[in-house]
Amino acid sequence: MTIQHRTVDIEASAKLWKDGLSASQIASRFGVSRNVIVGLAYRNRDQFPARQKRKLVPVRREPPRPRKQAPELKREPEIPATAYDAERLTHAKQLHQISVGECCWPLNTGGPYLFCAAETTGRYCRNHHARSLPKKYEGKA
Repeated sequence: MTIQHRTVDIEASAKLWKDGLSASQIASRFGVSRNVIVGLAYRNRDQFPARQKRKLVPVRREPPRPRKQAPELKREPEIPATAYDAERLTHAKQLHQISVGECCWPLNTGGPYLFCAAETTGRYCRNHHARSLPKKYEGKA
């Protein structure tokens, strides 16, 4: 059933509006969408009085909890340079210059960063690959 824009339907919906029914409740009685009733109310403002605004009650809120400080991060131990690194420093390249098949082990700290660039089949050359693996514990059990 659709609501007709007849005087009877407009007056009936205006009466329900004045009785305090919401636009959705009125719409369900007529079998139309809420927007139809809102449109009627907008076009016929003289018959659909403005709703009284509700008084807002202040909400009590608890004070914010103090934030916990993030734990301080431990610095990773620096890997000391070796004689091999010093030797490779003469052939070092910056990262954007390294191509596939060249070692990308950093040789220095602080910019501009230089990388080993020795030929390899993986990410690091044999020397730096061995240094990248964790040392095995050789203590007595």
